[in-house]
Amino acid sequence: MMVRGMWNRVTGVAGAILLLTFLTGVGQADAWWDKKWQYREKVSFDLSEKGANIKENLVDAPVLVRLHAGNFQFANAKKDGSDLRFVSADDKVPLKFHIEKFDPKQAIALVWVRVPQLAGGSAQDSIWLYYGNDSSVPGQEAGATYDTSQVLVYHLNEDQGAPRDATAYGNNAAAFAGTHGTPSVIGNGYSFKGGEKIVVQRSPSLNFAKGFTFSAWVRIPQAQGDTHLFSWQDGSQSIVVGIAQDKPYLRVGANGKQPVASEKKGNLTLNAWHHLAVTADSDKQFGTVYVDGREAASVNLQTALPSPAGEIAIGASMTGQNAFVGDLDEIRISNIARPASWVAAAFGSQGPDGKLTAYQPEETPSSGGGENLTIRLIKVTARSITFDGWLIIALCTTMLFLAAGVFVSKFLKLQKIKKGNEAFLESFNNLHDPLELNQEDDSFENSSLCRIYKAGYDQIMHWAEKHGEGKEEVVLTNSAVNIFRAALDRASSEETRKMNAWMIVLTLGISGGPFWGLLGTVWGVMNTFASLAEAGEANLSAIAPGVASALACTLFGLLVAIPALFAYSFLILHMKNLNVETRHFIEEYALRVEGFHGQEGA
Repeated sequence: MMVRGMWNRVTGVAGAILLLTFLTGVGQADAWWDKKWQYREKVSFDLSEKGANIKENLVDAPVLVRLHAGNFQFANAKKDGSDLRFVSADDKVPLKFHIEKFDPKQAIALVWVRVPQLAGGSAQDSIWLYYGNDSSVPGQEAGATYDTSQVLVYHLNEDQGAPRDATAYGNNAAAFAGTHGTPSVIGNGYSFKGGEKIVVQRSPSLNFAKGFTFSAWVRIPQAQGDTHLFSWQDGSQSIVVGIAQDKPYLRVGANGKQPVASEKKGNLTLNAWHHLAVTADSDKQFGTVYVDGREAASVNLQTALPSPAGEIAIGASMTGQNAFVGDLDEIRISNIARPASWVAAAFGSQGPDGKLTAYQPEETPSSGGGENLTIRLIKVTARSITFDGWLIIALCTTMLFLAAGVFVSKFLKLQKIKKGNEAFLESFNNLHDPLELNQEDDSFENSSLCRIYKAGYDQIMHWAEKHGEGKEEVVLTNSAVNIFRAALDRASSEETRKMNAWMIVLTLGISGGPFWGLLGTVWGVMNTFASLAEAGEANLSAIAPGVASALACTLFGLLVAIPALFAYSFLILHMKNLNVETRHFIEEYALRVEGFHGQEGA
C-alpha cells in the first residue's frame, strides 16, 4: 500500500510538473511575419528517401512553387498575385521570388522562389507563403531569384516573340520563329517543327571557362536523327548537347583535339516530358548527362571547355542543320558545372510528381495556425533526437519523477507533523503534571513531539513499575532522569532518521542529473563526428541528430538538477526548523519532569 501510494503521488506530481513546464516554459506570442497579411501556408521540402532523395546540401536553389485549387485559395489573394510574399522558416527573412504565371480563373500559379538552404536527406526544411493584403505592392524580383552562376533562364511562357531571360544578365534571345503556347510540364513551352532555333547573342556572362550546365524539359514525338538542343561551334572548337534517335549526349571539342562525346544512353520516351541536364567541369575535364534527375552517361573531356566567341543556337545549329523536332520548356544555362544534387532538385521541384515540395493547409493569425515558434522548434528537436539521447532522457525523466514524488511526500508529511505538533504543544503547555497528557488524542496522530513524549513517558513508567511506584508517586533518581533524557534523544534521532529517508533521491538528482546530461552530451557529440565521418562532408542532416541529442540531454540533466536543488533546500529548511522545535521541547519536557518528579522536588 505504501509503494502504491508513493507511485500515485509520483505520477500525479509528474503530470503537474509537465503541465507547469508547458504553461510557463513556452512563450505565448504567435509567430507571424506581418499582421497585414491575413493568410499563409507552409511550403515544406522533403529531401529524404521518401521525397526527392537528395543527400547533399543545397544553397540558394530556385524552387518552383506550383499552386492550384487543391493547395491554394486564389479567392484570398489579389487577382494578379502581387500580394504574394515568401518568408524563411523562422518567419523573419523575406525571400526573393518571381511569378511566371498567376491565373485565378484557371486556378493555377507558377512561382520561382530562391530557397537559402536545403539540408540533404532531411524533410524538415520549409518556407512560408503569405498572401491576403489588398494594400500591398508587387514584391517579386526575377533577377534576384537566381545566383550569379545562373546566366540564362528561359521560361518560354511568351505568347509571341523571342524568349526573354529571367536572370539579371538579360541574355534575351535574338530571334525565334517557332510555335508558342504549347502546353508543357510547367505552364506553356515552345514547339519546334524542324529548322526553328533560338539564337542567343554573345555575352560576357556566357563564359564557360570554369564549367557549363545546360538543362531543359524535352518532349519528342519521334526518334531524332542527330539533333542539336544546344550548340556552339567555331572551327575546331564546339560544345554540343544533342539527341541521337532517343538518346541524349554531350560532345566537346577544343584545343585542336578531336571532339569527345559521351555514350548515348538514357532513353527519352516518345511523347513524354523528360528533364534533360548536361554538366561539364573544366577543372576536372569531365562531363555528365542526366535524365530525370539521374545520371545517364559521362565522358572524360580530356580538355578544358572552350568559351563561346559567337552566338549560341538552341534547337538547331547556327546553320540550321541538326534541327530538333519536338517541344521544349524551361531552358537554363549556368557558367559552372552544377552538382548532381542540384539537377535532382530541379527535377524534383519542377516535375509533375512534385516530390520535393509539399503544402500545408491555409492558416490565419486567429485560427491557431500561427503555431508557437518554440513549440515548433521543440517538435523539430524531438524528431532529431537519436535512440541513445532518448535513453538518457528517459533516465533523467525517471529521476525527475522520483525526486518530485519524494518532495511531495515529504512536504505533505511535514505539514501534517507541523499541524500535529501545534495541537500537541497546546495541550502539553496546559499540563500541571507533565506525565498527565492524554496520548490517545486523535489530533496528536501525526505529531513527532507526541511520539518523543511517549518514548520518554514509557521509559518513566518502566522505571516506576520496576521500583514498585505508581505514576503519581514516582520519584526519579538522577540516574533515572539521565535514562529518561537518553530515551528522548533516541526517539528524536529516530524521528530525524525517518524524516531524512529518501532524501538521497534529491541529492542524487542534484549531483547525478548533470552527469547523466553530460554523458548524453558527450555521446551526442561522438555521434555527430561519426556521422560527419560517414557523410564525408559538413552535412546538416548528419550533424543535426547528434547535436540535438547532445543539447537535449544537457537540458534534461539540468531539468532534474535545478528542481531537485530547490526542493532539497526547501525541505532542509523546514526540517531544520522542526529539529530546533524538537530540541526545545525535549529540554523543556526533561526539566519539567525532573522538577516535578525528581528527588529534589519530591
